[in-house]
Amino acid sequence: MLTFTNNIKVSNVSLKSNEPKYEQVSWTGQSLQRLTGIQYYELEFTLNFNIKNRSEVQAFIGEYGQGKNFDFPLGHLSTYAGAQTGAVSCTSSRAAGNIEIPTSTQSLELGTLIQFTNHKKIYRIIARTNTSVTIFPALRSGIQSGEMMVYDGLVLNAQLDASNDFSIPITNVVQMKFTGREKF
Repeated sequence: MLTFTNNIKVSNVSLKSNEPKYEQVSWTGQSLQRLTGIQYYELEFTLNFNIKNRSEVQAFIGEYGQGKNFDFPLGHLSTYAGAQTGAVSCTSSRAAGNIEIPTSTQSLELGTLIQFTNHKKIYRIIARTNTSVTIFPALRSGIQSGEMMVYDGLVLNAQLDASNDFSIPITNVVQMKFTGREKF
């Protein structure tokens, strides 16, 4: 889990869903949209600190700057605010590639972000009944019967982009911007 002391402030956090899609419009005006099925999240954040506290940021760059994954807590975005209370579990196994997940009775809302306990990919609910949810994108990894669905306290498993240059300006107060993407 990515944690810093109070000397380092994380700000300007942005999470973007990258959903490559295309649209074809016919001569009659009808539109056809298709998603490629490959979806991932892009992450941007800024670290603010006094130059005297740079060793903590340098340690972060040293550990994760070469492509090692880290868990990034999603703050307010990961706090569930819907009607569901209690645990939600899958009632039967599903292989990678499935989108419909049978569940115990639940009231998760459309648009809710979820994860499963055996892998860290973040999914979005796009349809539901009281005993199943349809997710986007399709499962990247299989799930087991009885596996719990996480809908509160989500954590993004990310990897810093190779395009980060890790420049530290020589000023008393430093702002460093980082970009990364979901790794699953």
